[in-house]
Amino acid sequence: MKLKILLFSLVSMLALPAMAQEDMLKDFPGYADFGELNSIFGEPSVQIAVGGALLGLVSTLSASENAEAAELFKRLHGVRVNVYENPPMSSGAVDYVKDVSSKLSQLGWESVVTVNSDEEQVRIFMKISEEEIKGITVMALEEDEAVFVNVIGNLRPDELAQVMDNFDMDMIGESLGNGSLGGGDDDDDPEK
Repeated sequence: MKLKILLFSLVSMLALPAMAQEDMLKDFPGYADFGELNSIFGEPSVQIAVGGALLGLVSTLSASENAEAAELFKRLHGVRVNVYENPPMSSGAVDYVKDVSSKLSQLGWESVVTVNSDEEQVRIFMKISEEEIKGITVMALEEDEAVFVNVIGNLRPDELAQVMDNFDMDMIGESLGNGSLGGGDDDDDPEK
């Protein structure tokens, strides 16, 4: 846990402003354009935009604690996370997620999970090219939180939960860890 806090702090201090990081990531096939999230959800309570150079540093720093995670970070080009607390769970927010989902589908992203209920709206997409996953995108709306995640790089579906765990994004890690995408169950982990 201390390593996670140290890594997150280091990445936060060294990171370029989020917009500059996003501009650097737009040319990768796994980049998902969420549009103007702030106009619908307000200011994010958490915003992470980390590019390949910093992920390489994270990989080096985490190698001694978790070699598997370190290897994963080497294959990533970027991780983008936006979390909004107490978002409006209005029809406008739901329509926004549906609109972004439609655009992703038109760009060749494959929908792998869709949840439509009064309590939550969840969309998980994968960008697959040449038998590799180039990107995973998660959009989740709940009554008290909206989460938008885009992982860019070469990875396997079961690795998304590991990426989110390393960035302490418990909501996404838990939903993927239940086996819906082949993720593992981390209940045995004493650090949790």
